[in-house]
Amino acid sequence: MWTMTKKIIPNILTSLNLLSGCLALVFVFKDDFETVAYFLFFSVFFDFCDGLSARVLKAYSALGVQLDSLADMVSFGVVPAAMLHRLFTKLDPDMLSIPIFGIPFYGFPFIIAVFSALRLAKFNIDERQHNSFLGLPTPANAIFIVSAVLAANEYKFIHDILYFDISIILICIVMSILLVCEIPMFALKINFDEGNIIKKNIIKIIFLATAIILIIIFGFAGLGLSVILYVLLSIIKLLF
Repeated sequence: MWTMTKKIIPNILTSLNLLSGCLALVFVFKDDFETVAYFLFFSVFFDFCDGLSARVLKAYSALGVQLDSLADMVSFGVVPAAMLHRLFTKLDPDMLSIPIFGIPFYGFPFIIAVFSALRLAKFNIDERQHNSFLGLPTPANAIFIVSAVLAANEYKFIHDILYFDISIILICIVMSILLVCEIPMFALKINFDEGNIIKKNIIKIIFLATAIILIIIFGFAGLGLSVILYVLLSIIKLLF
């Protein structure tokens, strides 16, 4: 009985990730971005817990892998894309019908959802991504976009930059490239193997300590800065 039960625990947590993402999407279209952030953080929490529970319980399954990607697609692909789409509704309505690369202007942010799908599909079939990632993980992408939108409500200069058509286009392009690029990015799993734990995990420790400080000082903006730091440290780790 326990053997059967433990196999569904990760899938239950993954389903809660998906449910949180669906609820976040509801509040996107109510322009209640703060509530969106709370549900997104629930999604991140459940996404972390489903993988952790699968490892602890040794309850891996092909179903769980596919369900996890489908849940992530909604929570970390569609939700941030929809948020950027909503920002366009606050711009000059005459701009919304202008095509960008053949895509109607108001629909351009949904390339984030498209590239998130590519990122997740690639992860499922790529044997190189067991201990690290190639490209920006979709949760990090979603956290950056949601934090940027919320930070715009706290800081006028961020608002002036973000609520501008070209800025949103650049964010969509840069984040889409980062999602599918071949840059190795470290996972946050701490390596407890024999040897010097601090030395083996120094990049992760620096990142986590700095990220906590940034979040304490800058609030939601600190989350976005933490994602930028994560990318920079991953590049530094690759080079050195």
